Amino acid sequence: MNTSDKALLAALTDLSGIGDARAYELYTHFDDPFDLLSGPESLTNDFHYIDNTTVNQLQSLDDTLEAYRQRFATYESEGITILGIDDTQYPASVRTNPAPPLLYAKGNVELLDEPAIGVSGSRDTNTTGKQWIRSLAAEIVQDEFVVVSGGARGADTAAHRGAIEADDSTIVILGTGVNVAYPPENESLFEQIIDTGGLLLSMRPPDAQPTSHAFIDRNELIAALSDGMVFVATDGSGGTIAQYNIASELDQPLFVPPETLNIEPSGGLSTLRSSNNTTSIEGASNITEALSNTQSQQMDLDDWT
Repeated sequence: MNTSDKALLAALTDLSGIGDARAYELYTHFDDPFDLLSGPESLTNDFHYIDNTTVNQLQSLDDTLEAYRQRFATYESEGITILGIDDTQYPASVRTNPAPPLLYAKGNVELLDEPAIGVSGSRDTNTTGKQWIRSLAAEIVQDEFVVVSGGARGADTAAHRGAIEADDSTIVILGTGVNVAYPPENESLFEQIIDTGGLLLSMRPPDAQPTSHAFIDRNELIAALSDGMVFVATDGSGGTIAQYNIASELDQPLFVPPETLNIEPSGGLSTLRSSNNTTSIEGASNITEALSNTQSQQMDLDDWT
């Protein structure tokens, strides 16, 4: 996708009542997406959410488009890659769900083509839990997986550190824009990740500030990019459980630390361990084995069907 195509997608999401899914639906309606700018009357018949006001807005979209073109040129001069949903580098697993029209990346976008293991855990993970996931993350990247996590305090930070100490292979999925370090104390970590071949990725424009809903969207992106997920510690509420539910809906292999390690908070770990979808693991080899079994079962199913 060229810059103008990406600018059009962004401009469409600015219109009242047009979110990500509708923007892409409109974008693909005509052979030439820029036919939308003439605001043909047929749109009001083809789409229930298009009225005359929206048609008038489409006919007046040129200035907004030019502003986005200039903004995107600035981003790219700052080393930010803008991935449009039809770009070859846009991850296929994300194109299905959550499918944001644009992704903003800073760092090594080639990591998006690599198999990945997601990590989620409480900000209040105790020292034992942080040491465990830091060591496990190092093993994971040595087994040629990328570690994907949300860059938050506690378990996320420990996972990213373990990955870059072993092989530099980690992706931070931000709820902010890639120019906004959140939490602020991780700014130097994020810079180190970029400098050593890792990646910062966001569904939001580069200077976007934190909002609560953005972190829910971030969890969806983490799950979509991951071939399996490790849940380090949880009290049974908050973002880690939300992340678990999202990954469960995707029918992903899910992993937790063994109960004998006394990782805290653990109130939610016992619930996760009781699920048939969850495997207690000692090390990265357990993850590799589980993923291999899952892939073999899927191949058998494909042969059967």
